Amino acid sequence: MIKKFIVLSMLCLFGMQINAQRISIDLNNEKVYDEKVSPKVKEEIEVFSTQIKDIVNKEKVKMDEEIAKVNLQLSEKKITETQADEEKKAIAERYAEQINTKITSLGFDLDDVIKKQVNYAIMGKTEPLSEKTISNLKKKYRSVNELNGYMSWGIMSFANNDNEKLNQHLGFSSNLEAGLVYHRQFNRTSPFELLTGLVMSWRTIRFDDNRYLTREADGNVDLIASTESLSKSKLRATYLMVPIGVKYHMTSKLKAIGDDFQYRNINKGLAVGFNLYGGAKISNNNIVKSDLIKQRDKDTNYNLNPFVYGAQVTLALNSVNIFARQDFSSYFKDNTFDDRRMLQFGLNFGF
Repeated sequence: MIKKFIVLSMLCLFGMQINAQRISIDLNNEKVYDEKVSPKVKEEIEVFSTQIKDIVNKEKVKMDEEIAKVNLQLSEKKITETQADEEKKAIAERYAEQINTKITSLGFDLDDVIKKQVNYAIMGKTEPLSEKTISNLKKKYRSVNELNGYMSWGIMSFANNDNEKLNQHLGFSSNLEAGLVYHRQFNRTSPFELLTGLVMSWRTIRFDDNRYLTREADGNVDLIASTESLSKSKLRATYLMVPIGVKYHMTSKLKAIGDDFQYRNINKGLAVGFNLYGGAKISNNNIVKSDLIKQRDKDTNYNLNPFVYGAQVTLALNSVNIFARQDFSSYFKDNTFDDRRMLQFGLNFGF
């Protein structure tokens, strides 16, 4: 019996080596046996182990009760310590025999299990999985259905347009985003996932050469020169954004456990994504700062577009994404200052 267990262990190890070679060499094989031991063999051994554990536990309870009686007799000096040791030994031997008999009666066919592992390790053959095993695998390898934290930072760029002041004095501009993104894999074997969420976006345009933004009496906005040397001059807008799109995981492989169960892990590897987005402005803040001026104007309407929308493409490696984003809406509404549209490049995490 011990020799058979050793043989089975060697076959399992051999199966691990065979399958490791298959994964590393046959990269185009979509049906990769990533389980190193036959699922059927694993299932039968687990069932047998559970049955043995139940038998041993039940018999041990009975044995402990008899040994407790012997200890009581010893404490009451009804028997000697030598007699107590002999009785305990006899009890242990009797229950060991009973345990062996009950385990034998289970009818576990180790030869058949070894044969199944041989077929799996050498030939890749396996028997159909039981409903219980398939149910457990479905719980273990669920399709992605999760809500992730999201963080993004990008550089905003604007092509030159009609307003020469903005062409000449627009400085470094950036966009910071944070929120939650919902990921939903189409199904357990699909390389595609749906993306949507709710994101706060802080868009900041900066102005150089001591220029700052002001709203004129006619409702238009303009850049004017300050008599002070400005250390800060920027207009920050806060938008509530909703993205929606899909991501295709190019390098994720379809994996199989036996012939009855398949899944795909899309959490790692290279992926490309495309999404649309839209959002509404919540607030704006015109920040101007010098040695003598400290201004934060949140009340004035600087004619930023109240609604923005656009498209984004993403190249992802694991959880890190490089993206390019183009607004289809103008940055300022109704051409009251300029009609240019934002183009953005950056990094995000969790998308």
